Order: sequence, then C-alpha cells, then structure tokens
Amino acid sequence: MKLASTVLLAAVLATTGCASAPTSPQDPLEPMNRAVYRFNDVADRAVMKPLAQGYRTVTPQPARTAVSNFFGNLRDVQSALNHVLQAEPERALNDVMRVAINSTFGLFGLIDIATPAGLKSYKAGFGDTLARWGWKSSSYLVLPLLGPSTVRDGLGTAVNIAADPTGEAWPTHTSRSVGIGVNAVSVRERLLGVEKTVEEAALDPYSYTRDAYLALRAQQVGTPQLNDGSPTDDLDIDELVPAPTDPATQAVPVDASAAQ
Repeated sequence: MKLASTVLLAAVLATTGCASAPTSPQDPLEPMNRAVYRFNDVADRAVMKPLAQGYRTVTPQPARTAVSNFFGNLRDVQSALNHVLQAEPERALNDVMRVAINSTFGLFGLIDIATPAGLKSYKAGFGDTLARWGWKSSSYLVLPLLGPSTVRDGLGTAVNIAADPTGEAWPTHTSRSVGIGVNAVSVRERLLGVEKTVEEAALDPYSYTRDAYLALRAQQVGTPQLNDGSPTDDLDIDELVPAPTDPATQAVPVDASAAQ
C-alpha cells in the first residue's frame, strides 16, 4: 500500500513539472490538481463508471435507493457528532432522531422515514466543522480517486476516516472495506450523466468543475463570495446535472464528508 502511494505521488509530481502555471487565485495547486484530475478521469472511465453502469443495469431502482438510504443513515451518525462539535445542538438532535427512526422503523436505514416525517437531512463532516470555527475560504484540492475538494475539506476527510463513529457497525475490516466500495459505486451510479453534462457545457471541464464546486462549498459554509470576488448568489447547481428520469439519477448533495 505504501509502495502504491509512493508511485502515485511520484507520477503526480512528474506530471506537475510539465503542467502550466496556476490560472486561478483559488487554485494555487492547479498543476498538481490537473494531474490528479487526469488520473481520476482515467480511473473513472476504466473502473468506476463501468461498475456504476453495471450496478444500475442489474439492480432495481428500489434496491438502489435502499442502499443509498443505508449509507446515508451512517453519515447521519457522523453528522450528529460534527454538529455537536459545531455547537449546533438542534441540528445534532435532529441527526440523532433521524438515525433512531430510520434505524428502527426504517429497517436499519434501508428506508428513509425521517425525511417525510419532517426531519431534514443536514449532512456535515469535519470540513464543515472547521469552516464553522473560522476556516471559511480554502484553496482548491483534487484528491486521488475522491475528486473535488479543498485543503480544508481534504483535512476534514482524513479526520472523518480516522475517527469514523460508524466503524463499529461493521463486524470485520473486510466487511467495512466492501461497504466502502459498495457506497462508492452507489454514489457514482447516481452521478451517471454528470460527466457528459460537464463536457458539453465547458471547453475546460477541469475549470468548470473547480469553479462550480468552490461556489457550492462557499454557499454551504456561508462564504458570501469567492476569493476572486465572483459572487455565488446566482449559481444554479441543478444546471450541473441532467433532468432525472427517476430518483436514482439525482445528484448527491455535496458536503465535506462526501466530496473531500
């Protein structure tokens, strides 16, 4: 594992040396980010997208929704902890009630009963907690395999993984690894079609993805405008995804624990 990480890092740095200089003040790591973006694109086309397409083909939509709900319920546990750290007791209680209701009446989270009951989904990761206590603006960062993020949210991702309160939900390390893989395929399946939308909408998909992600995160963490002065009020994130034909094709809301 260490060898693979070293090889990947060396490849990224080698590609970085041939890349152009940064073109955005919010993206000082652009040469490296573009290298990782290309690596992610190749990996997605070769592995994740085919897996997601196969998953959609063989798995009925109600079953896909149940899988998504199950992992969403686990994320509510993590969200509750972060809302406590953010001194947001009402949202923390909301998360706890969502977990309690969906884990019992919702058959271990397979059915989302809490949302129709009026309990909103406030997904939060440690990146949001850092933003809550002052780290509002952060440089763009593309994470290997995980995609768009920021330096702040990347750190949040590391903390989320290291201090995951749902780890005890898995009986073995192997089952947890399988669960992480299934969740990744589930998320990718719901995003099928987004890559085509981005490619058709922009001459430079990298810049388009970066600007849209940073604008969305600015809205989520309460930053009034981007570092370059561009307002985010008029951003319509729905333009990034195709009109869904069923609930399974809707995009996943982005937060620190998911996009990091």
